[in-house]
Amino acid sequence: MNGESNWIENTTTVEIPDYLERTLMLGPNFNVENNRNLPYIELVASIEKSIQNKENADEIRSDVSNAMINHINYHRQPRHHPEEWIQQDVIKSRKYLKENPNLVITRADKGSKTVIMETEEYHGKMKTLLDDENTYKKLRTNPTNKIVKKINGIIDEWRRKEYIDFRTQRRLKESSCNPPRIYGLPKVHKENRPLRPVVSTIGSATYNIAGYLSDIIGNVVGKTDFHVRNSFDFANEITGVQTEEGEELFSLDVVSLYTNVPVDYALMCLEERWTELETHTKIDKESFMKTVKVVLESTFFVYQGTIYGQTYGVPMGSPLSPVIANVVMEKLEQECIKNLEAKQIRMRVYKRYVDDCMCVARREHIQTIVDTFNNFHDRLQFTVEHEVGGKMKFLDMMLERAENKITTSWLPKQPDGR
Repeated sequence: MNGESNWIENTTTVEIPDYLERTLMLGPNFNVENNRNLPYIELVASIEKSIQNKENADEIRSDVSNAMINHINYHRQPRHHPEEWIQQDVIKSRKYLKENPNLVITRADKGSKTVIMETEEYHGKMKTLLDDENTYKKLRTNPTNKIVKKINGIIDEWRRKEYIDFRTQRRLKESSCNPPRIYGLPKVHKENRPLRPVVSTIGSATYNIAGYLSDIIGNVVGKTDFHVRNSFDFANEITGVQTEEGEELFSLDVVSLYTNVPVDYALMCLEERWTELETHTKIDKESFMKTVKVVLESTFFVYQGTIYGQTYGVPMGSPLSPVIANVVMEKLEQECIKNLEAKQIRMRVYKRYVDDCMCVARREHIQTIVDTFNNFHDRLQFTVEHEVGGKMKFLDMMLERAENKITTSWLPKQPDGR
């Protein structure tokens, strides 16, 4: 290809037309001018009213402000006329792709690269992925209608018992739903470009109720000293931390977290924290736990007309799964750290972002720490990454031990995700 290889990776032998290359280099976020003026003041007032009672209001407010500033700055830039070369390239590109179904255009698993693949290769790798009987199984029927009926029955019961108001009932009830959809993102930085499975549950039977439950449970998770909210908070906490001779940086990462989170164990962890949860909802314990179970057991999705189900774990792509994973991880780290302290082993630093754990401990204790975490549950297994030359990547930064003090530097975001 003649284009900028940092932004497009053509894995096929097909010579891509220049106009398609130019279109793909615009990126997925490109758009033409929208002449309508947004009511910024009214929009800000509405958002402020919605978030004022939330604990993370400052974080939401900051994110919204940045998004609006970016939007305003974008619309101050000169625009192309709709009839100029960009729109013509887009029109020709759409026609080309329609006439060449042997090509798949997707984005890379990491970074901002656009990847061009042979359709045969893409579907072949997806089939190989879904043929893993330890993770997925084919279902004879589509469970969507059955789950819609179950979810709507629960919501109507909540309304009768005045757990929710009429507006919430209307928002949560489902009518016409589609099964979740799975697709794969190529890991272009790895050999043979394996696909990472991604499931979209938007528009599915459990999507709205999953978000509602997630908001409730989210009130009680992420409050520990070990929890990392984002990279900026982590950088502030870790920069300048003193270490001692004989200590090392290392990280722990759960293998395929969502497909390995034990549902029964997750429900047990949630039940143990009911005294915390009940202050954030009117729903009774039995109904709440039953509804969470319905959502967590809805692990099916469709690919090329075939319905599949996960054989284990929580549903990928569900708004409820991240917060449930956090509940389990909080229980895991609490028990593991307690067990390590009983062995007189203490980590100088332990911080976790979802399933990525950053640790500092004495070199001779690291293997015991890894074994303790791996012995917690046979489905939750951790890989370990050690520092190299006093340096280690974590999240989107580089950590370094220099003169027994931890320093941080931000890693540049490369288009290829490396």
